[in-house]
Amino acid sequence: MGYQALYRKYRPKNLNEIYGQPVAVNILKNAVENKKFGHAYLFTGSRGCGKTSTAKIFARMVNCENIKDGVPCGECLACKNSFDNNCVDILEIDAASNNGVDEIRELKSKVNLIPSVLKYKVYIIDEVHMLSNAAFNALLKTLEEPPEHIIFILATTELYKVPSTIVSRCQTIEFKKINNKDMFARLKEISNLEKIDITDDAIQEIVNVSDGGLRDAISLLDMATSYTNNKITDEDIFAINGIISNNEIDFLADLIVEKKRDTVLQLINEYYDSGKDLVKICEKIICNLREKMLKSKNKNICSIVETLLETADHMHDASLGKIYFEISIYKICEGQEVLKQEININNKSEEISESNKATNIILNNEHETLQQESENKVVSWKNDDNFKNIRINNTFVEVNKQILVDIKNNWKKLNDYTFDKEFGALVCELLDAIPLAASPKYLILGYSYDSFVEKGNMYIDKYERTLSKILNYELKLIFVTSNEWLKIKKEYVENIKNNVQYKYIEELVKKDDEADSSSQIVHSNLLKRANELFDMSKIEIKENL
Repeated sequence: MGYQALYRKYRPKNLNEIYGQPVAVNILKNAVENKKFGHAYLFTGSRGCGKTSTAKIFARMVNCENIKDGVPCGECLACKNSFDNNCVDILEIDAASNNGVDEIRELKSKVNLIPSVLKYKVYIIDEVHMLSNAAFNALLKTLEEPPEHIIFILATTELYKVPSTIVSRCQTIEFKKINNKDMFARLKEISNLEKIDITDDAIQEIVNVSDGGLRDAISLLDMATSYTNNKITDEDIFAINGIISNNEIDFLADLIVEKKRDTVLQLINEYYDSGKDLVKICEKIICNLREKMLKSKNKNICSIVETLLETADHMHDASLGKIYFEISIYKICEGQEVLKQEININNKSEEISESNKATNIILNNEHETLQQESENKVVSWKNDDNFKNIRINNTFVEVNKQILVDIKNNWKKLNDYTFDKEFGALVCELLDAIPLAASPKYLILGYSYDSFVEKGNMYIDKYERTLSKILNYELKLIFVTSNEWLKIKKEYVENIKNNVQYKYIEELVKKDDEADSSSQIVHSNLLKRANELFDMSKIEIKENL
């Protein structure tokens, strides 16, 4: 026989060899010893934490004639047959490739057949969440009342995809991610048995990147032995995983906190050109900054971590992950200090008063008055709160969820224009915006930072032309911060509850400098009243707006 992968060679053969799952092990041991095991189990947990191995061990345990302390004897006829991979009474089914209703119907037709050799026939269905709805329905009745000689063990990494009707008919056992201490001990043990020369730092780095999956960790150890014939160090693990050393991560994290934008971008470009994994680098920076945040309680670091978390999530699914990373660095280095934002938010939140009802009562009359007075075409600055409030109001007049859904679905088209000479810069900024509410004529977009909102509203015409060109939407835009949006939503809900009808307010157009001063006074009063009507501290809306 040729070389056998380490994760297969050291697959557990009894429950005492299952690492990091004491709860699951105790449940199954006691169930077998007391002969109170169920007819259906559902093992759930992340990959590589022992679900399938435990299922195979449990199948042997229930059939062993001389089991002791949860360990099959290995000598009885049942044990000898169950250890055979071709045992006809222990059937392992891969639901990923056998997910149709026909396969499940075939399984149902065979469950009434008594076991050939063993006492119990055990069906292990791996990745059960991959079954189709029809297949789940076909399995349902059999799973609820199987013959006495049948035991089902279902395994899944995505429990939320398994119908509740299936879950409720099984004993669900959750397998946790294996803790770092147990993983280190197991890797150290395997290294000694295989006579692998490896440093403790290298083992620890394997543990860190494996994220609680022991199978992944053992596979990485196996790969490291092929990478070098010498002593395996943490530098070798960095090279295999396409990441950089902890010292480099610490240096890069410090540069980000100090907002050394150009240096950070230069390093990112160098790592990208040398084939490093930017997603993993971003994740390691997040972990590094988390440690710094917990030690210093620096609110600025908290804001940076939040931004990078969102960035890492985007980078996983994006073909242009490097651009997301670079945009994130621009946001961190150019955005306003988060502490100032929090002070402003707290001050605004304390301004919520009991006058909301009175404001709602006069809202309709005020709308009509504003519309009459706005016929004078008064002056309005693009970045003015009054201009913003009028556009928000006009969006809610004909707010339409389907339009918003369509816009979100088409938003990814912007990725095709990131390198366009005419639209590239604007598109990169729009990609970071979140469509929040839409109507046939208006669209509200959200940003996390005030500086981006101010810039967006200042050059709003350019962004409108960009969206019109790329997405074919002729919409008037308005940009708000995520914190502003929370207040906008709250006020919308209050207005709907009080049956307040939103009415269009004509947008105000800038006049020539020679405009009549008395007219400007009237218009100024009009804008003031509009600002009072749309008090930004009282707003909330449901997510399905």
